Amino acid sequence: MSVMLLLAMLGFAAALGFASVVMGWRQRIAEERARPLPPAPAMEDRPWVTLVVPARNARETLPLLLQDLYAGSHPRERTEVLVIDDGSTDGTADLVRGMGRSWPQLRLLANAGEGKKAAITTGVRAAQGELIVLTDADARCGPRRVERIVAAWRATGADLLLVPVRTEGEGVLGRVQGAEGSALLAVGAATALGGSPLLANGANMAFTRAAFDRVQGFQGDRWASGDDIFLLQRMKRAGMRIRYVLDREALVTVTAEPDLRGFWQQRLRWAGKMRGVKGAGNLLGVLGLSLPWALLVLTCAIDLRLAVGQGLFRSVLLVGSAWLLWWVPVLVLVREADRFLERPSAWALNAFSLLAFSVYAPVIAVASLFVRPVWKGRRV
Repeated sequence: MSVMLLLAMLGFAAALGFASVVMGWRQRIAEERARPLPPAPAMEDRPWVTLVVPARNARETLPLLLQDLYAGSHPRERTEVLVIDDGSTDGTADLVRGMGRSWPQLRLLANAGEGKKAAITTGVRAAQGELIVLTDADARCGPRRVERIVAAWRATGADLLLVPVRTEGEGVLGRVQGAEGSALLAVGAATALGGSPLLANGANMAFTRAAFDRVQGFQGDRWASGDDIFLLQRMKRAGMRIRYVLDREALVTVTAEPDLRGFWQQRLRWAGKMRGVKGAGNLLGVLGLSLPWALLVLTCAIDLRLAVGQGLFRSVLLVGSAWLLWWVPVLVLVREADRFLERPSAWALNAFSLLAFSVYAPVIAVASLFVRPVWKGRRV
C-alpha cells in the first residue's frame, strides 16, 4: 500500500466520522421538530418575568424591539422590561424615559459598570422576576415569544434556556450571514438537545435568577465579551439543567452586518471570546475547521505522474468521497435549520457560504490573537 493511498484512507475515515456527527445532529433537530410543543400555562399560573435589554447607542433599533415587547401575550402586569443603558451618547436613555411614561413596567437603569456583562448583572440585580429573559437591543420578536419560553421552562424545569436566533440580511453579504446563522442555530440546537451544548446566543436566552446567583454571574471573567458562551460554560460546570427551546414563536430576528467592516469586527469579537472556552467543544470546532484544509493538502498531494494504476484510482476516489462527506452533511444540516425557520434553503448560496467560512474562519481565528475589535465604539 502506497503512502498516498494510506493518507487518502485516513482522510476518508476522518470525513466519515465528521459526517456521522453532523448527520446525527440533523436527526436530533428533525426529531425535536416532530414533537408536540408544551402547552402554555394558564394565565393565573404564569410567573413574573423580567426582560433585560442591555443597550448602548441603540436609539435607532430599540423602539421597534420595545414595541414588540409591549405587544407580548404574557400578562403585562407580570412582565417587566429593564433597559440597561451602557453609556449611550445618542439619546437612548431619553427615548426609554419617554416610552416609560405610558408603560409603567418599562424601566431605565444606568449600567453599574461598563460593558454588556456588567449591564446584564445590573439588570438581574434589579429584577423582580424569577425568570430572566435576555434580549439584544437590535432584535425583533413575535408577541408569543415570552409565553413560549415560559411554557418550555415550566415543562423542563431548566435553569438555562437557549432560544433560537434568526439572522436576516440583504445582498450577498447579508444572505451569507443568514446561511451562517442557520448553521450556528443548527449546531447550538443539536448539541444542546444531545445534552452537551456548545453554543449560546445572548440575543435570546433565559435563565432563573437563582441559577445566575449560584454560578456568581460573570464574577471573575476577564473577557470583555462572551456573556452568552461564558454563562453557558459556568452553568455546565455547575451541573445546571440546560435545555434548547426549538419553538419558532420563541425566536428573535437580528439584522446581518451591512458591510464588510462590521462583518469583520463582529467575527473578530466572536473568535476572541471562543479562545476563552475550554473543553471538548473547542477542540471539536478546531477539528471541523481543519478538515477541509487537510483535504485540500491531500488533494494537492496526489501526483498524477507517479501514482499510476489502481492505487491512483483508489486515492482519487477516497479523497473525492471525503470532500463529499465534509460538504453534503453540513448542507443537509443547514437545510434542516432553514426548515425550522420556514425559510427557503438555497443550496448554491449555502455551499458558497460554507466554502467562504472555511477560508476566512482560520484567518479570523489567528487575527483575533492580535487584534482587539471595536464594538459599539469600544475596543473589546
